[in-house]
Amino acid sequence: MAGQAKQWERELRAAGETPDAGLDLAHLALLLAACDRPDIPLDTYRAHLDGLVRAAREALGENANPSCDVTAGILSGVISGRFRYLGDAETYDDPKNANLAHAIDRRKGLPVTLGILYLHVGAKLGLDIAGLNFPGHFVLRLRVGGEAVVLDPFNGGQPLSPAGLLSLLRGVEGPEARLTPDACETVSSRDILLRLENNILSRALRGGDFVRAREVVTRMIWFAPHRAGLRFELGRLEVHAGHMGAAADAFETCKDIAADIGETRIAGMAEEALRRLKTRLN
Repeated sequence: MAGQAKQWERELRAAGETPDAGLDLAHLALLLAACDRPDIPLDTYRAHLDGLVRAAREALGENANPSCDVTAGILSGVISGRFRYLGDAETYDDPKNANLAHAIDRRKGLPVTLGILYLHVGAKLGLDIAGLNFPGHFVLRLRVGGEAVVLDPFNGGQPLSPAGLLSLLRGVEGPEARLTPDACETVSSRDILLRLENNILSRALRGGDFVRAREVVTRMIWFAPHRAGLRFELGRLEVHAGHMGAAADAFETCKDIAADIGETRIAGMAEEALRRLKTRLN
């Protein structure tokens, strides 16, 4: 198992240096799942993903030039209908919901976990489908020809109208929330993986499990090494663990990355954290 874990780490680190467009989203999500479940047979889960793709391809093949709505219906009919994937509304905060292998086993999960299935199938079929930067609830945009539809993977791939999106947003951010263009911007595969892992991280932090939080941040850095905020979070967790040297290294790296990409606010935060850390050590 130790050898496999190192192999998964190497693959995730390699993904960290791979352009976003070259990332295999579902494959990497399974590697992250295996980090927590080292005994799982990954080939079995990959075969299941292949089965989803075959079923959707066969269903699409029965329709000549399907419209956007028909294509969306086929995707949801296969994933939510035939394979019975639905959101876990009853035990939403169960960490298993953010693990793709568990989601496949249980046929339920978070919006982002189920969204990865739709994105995987869509990508393999050559569809124009992407995740959106929608706060609090991951949704997808499918385009066919000149038409587009927003889908909710948590609720059976149901289409969302602008009014439905606004209602969903207000359920997350309050009754005064307004839809903005930013909420409807597409996000990269790397951002989707970060969103997936952030669900695990936030639950660990809320539960006071800082050892678990450090594990999760560390593997997030493997596949997103140039995100300064992750280095800052790692520094904070190292301080909490009493690893002051490791904390200083994390804050220094955070400062350097942030300075290189012009994130002056976080660079300043890292510099201040270093100053306070050095004061504690002197």
